[in-house]
Amino acid sequence: MLNNYDNDFTDYEEFPDFFESFDDSLKRGISPGYFEADELCEIVEIYFSEGMISEGKSALEYALKLYPNNEDLVYDILLLLNDFELWNDLLVYSEKYSNLCRVWADGHKLAALLHLGMEEDAFQFFKSIKPKYADDKEELSSIYQAMGEALYEVDLFDAAIEVVEEALPILEDDLALLWIELQSFAVLEDKENVIELGHRIQNLNPMDADTWYELGNTYKNVGELEKAIEAYEFAQSLGHEDPDNLLSLIYAYERNGNYIKALQKTDEYLSEYPDSYLVNLFAINICTEIEDWENGLKYVENAIQLESQEEALYLYKCKFYFKLGENLKAIKALEEGLRKTADINGELKKQLNELNP
Repeated sequence: MLNNYDNDFTDYEEFPDFFESFDDSLKRGISPGYFEADELCEIVEIYFSEGMISEGKSALEYALKLYPNNEDLVYDILLLLNDFELWNDLLVYSEKYSNLCRVWADGHKLAALLHLGMEEDAFQFFKSIKPKYADDKEELSSIYQAMGEALYEVDLFDAAIEVVEEALPILEDDLALLWIELQSFAVLEDKENVIELGHRIQNLNPMDADTWYELGNTYKNVGELEKAIEAYEFAQSLGHEDPDNLLSLIYAYERNGNYIKALQKTDEYLSEYPDSYLVNLFAINICTEIEDWENGLKYVENAIQLESQEEALYLYKCKFYFKLGENLKAIKALEEGLRKTADINGELKKQLNELNP
């Protein structure tokens, strides 16, 4: 009935004992007894992750019955309902606990209303709660963020931009709001405003590697490859350690036609992650494009070490040797392929017959 969960619970090979105990009680129709609040929250998440929504809701109700005034628990449960897109339940519980969680409950209510298609109600509610948070800029920012993010999620990008523009004169250079506006302009493919906001964000946070990486992704998505490359390079120089940054640089340089830089970044990547078959294959294709047969052989050999059953690699190896005038080595590459692969399509045998009639 239940699979070993591997979502956010990678420390477990099986479900934790407290979950098994709760699940057994639920099946038998008896009271589960005492559980810590964080255990109950995890139980709810496991059920939802497994698609067992009814059981998850039962665990949720039990948790709130046991801990009706636990603000942290309510906060986490509202977040779970949002994450698993249980909008009707989110609306009910955000209203029920509006006094306990205040700004977070109100933010979740806005999200629920918009995702349920109740746009007019959402805007009316948004208008009604802004005065409540007017004296606290942090909470006011949170409400604007919740509204902007929800509008973005339901594809109301122009409205998301309008909400952010309304907030900025009050909250000034609020980074979270600027990001919402930037992403909305990016979806609308408004490059001019994307670039303008990108400069604004980078000037506010010039030494943050993550900021540069995310800006790189945004520029790439709107086709501004030069700016994407610049942002990724800044991220790397500032110590961004996520391998995706290097991968993004490889692809951006390749798409921009700078094959030499793409190969340089490929070598950087492979020096840290030598077991990447796909990056080696990408480098093989670049070498084919620029007719760098000798350098390409290095990546072919790397790829063969990783995936020796791939017939195409031996065809590449043969081609590269042939282009270098090494006909005997080209033949041996095909013979190697015949020994190590099934040659399902017969291409290796066909090429060998052509080179060695």
